[in-house]
Amino acid sequence: MKRHSDNSIIPKIILILCSLSILSIILLFLRPQENVRTKKKRPKSNEKLFSQVIKASIPSILKLWEEGDRSFPEKGVQCHDEIDHQKEVGLSYYQCNPHFWQCYWQSGTTQFPALEIDLYGQTFHVVARPSFNAIAEYSPSSRFYDLFKRASSDTDLNYGYIVELAVKEIPGLFQRMILTDTCRDTYLPQRIYGYGRPKERQDEGFIWDNFGRDLFIDKFYVTNRQLNEWRIFKGESSKVEPDRKKWPLPALISKKEQIEYCSFYGKRLLEAKIFDAAAMSPTDIKNPTPDNIDRPDTPWQRDLSKTFLGVARINPDYQLTPLDCELAQVKGCEIKYFSTDSVTWMGFHYPLGFYPESLENFIEPSKNLKLSSHLLDPSSPWHQLGKLSEWKSTERDPLPVAFRCYEEVTL
Repeated sequence: MKRHSDNSIIPKIILILCSLSILSIILLFLRPQENVRTKKKRPKSNEKLFSQVIKASIPSILKLWEEGDRSFPEKGVQCHDEIDHQKEVGLSYYQCNPHFWQCYWQSGTTQFPALEIDLYGQTFHVVARPSFNAIAEYSPSSRFYDLFKRASSDTDLNYGYIVELAVKEIPGLFQRMILTDTCRDTYLPQRIYGYGRPKERQDEGFIWDNFGRDLFIDKFYVTNRQLNEWRIFKGESSKVEPDRKKWPLPALISKKEQIEYCSFYGKRLLEAKIFDAAAMSPTDIKNPTPDNIDRPDTPWQRDLSKTFLGVARINPDYQLTPLDCELAQVKGCEIKYFSTDSVTWMGFHYPLGFYPESLENFIEPSKNLKLSSHLLDPSSPWHQLGKLSEWKSTERDPLPVAFRCYEEVTL
C-alpha cells in the first residue's frame, strides 16, 4: 500500500497559528496598560502660567497657614510687633494665626520667605504681598492680610482673612484669596447624648441627640487675639488689648459680650448640654444609638476614684505630677495655654480644670458655669463632669471666666 503525505494538516496548523495571533492581539488590548504620561505643555501666556503656578501652590499655602506651629523656629521669631512668644503658650496657638502669617512674610522666621513650586521644569517662588493698610492697633507696617467679614450674599464664607499672592518669576500679576480659620473648631458626631448627672442611678436623666445637625465647637477658649479682631470690626479700637503677651490668653468679658461676640460671627455661646456631649466619652463610640447613656466622671477615666482627683479627695497631702496637670490644670499646676494634652474623645480641650467656663443652659438656667479650674484644689468636688455652678456676671464678680462658641452649619 502506497503511503502519501496528508497535506490537509497544513491548513489546520496555519489556522491554529492565526487563531493564536488573534488571541494574542485580543489579550494585548485587554491587558491593563501602563499610564503613558504625557508632558504638559507650558502655557504660552503669562496669565495662564500664573494661574497654573498659583493653583499648584495651594497645598503649600494651606500648610503654612494651618501648620504654623511646625514652621515656628526653635530660636523664636523676629517680629515682636506681631508676636511676643511666652514659653507657657503651646505652639498650636500659631495654627491658622494671622499674626504668624504676617510674621512669616515680613521675614520674622526666615530671611527670604517664599514658597517654592516646581512646575514645567522650572522653580517658581510664590510670595504674599503687603497690599493692605496697616492696622494701627497692631503696628504701623503694611499688612500681608486684611480682616474679612461677609457683607453680602456673594460668597458662602462668613469671615476670614484676605491675602494677596504673587509669583516672582511672573511680575505684574497677583491673586487674592480668603483663608479661613479651619483650625478653630471640631465636629461633634451625630448620636444620642446625656446631660448632667441624674440624681438616682436608675434615672437616665436628660437625653438628647443631634441627628441631622452638624455642630462645630471651638477647641479652645476664645482668645484676646480673636477678641481684638472683633473690637476692630466694631470700631472699638480703644478696647483692643495692646499687650502682645496677653493675646493668646482667654478673653475675659461679661456674659452679655460673650453672647454678642459669638453672634457677630454667626455662632452661639456654648451650651451646657453640648459641653457635656463633647466632654463625656461614650461607652461605645461606634454605636450612635446606645440603649444606656453613661456619664463618666472624667474625660479620661469613667471612675473618679481611679484618677488623681479622686485620690486627692482621700489624701489631702497628694503631690501633683506633670501628667496630672496635663490632664487637668488645677491649683498647684503650672499654667499653660494651648496645651494639647487635655483633649476629649472628639477633640475638645479643657473639659476639667484650666479656667472657669461660661455656658448657656436652657435646661437649668442657673447652672451656667463650669467651675472646675486652676483656682480650685485637686480635692475639690467641682472637678467632675456634669457638675455646674452659677455665674451672675456682675461687675463686682472678679471670677476670670473664659468662654467659647459653637456653630450649627446647614448645607
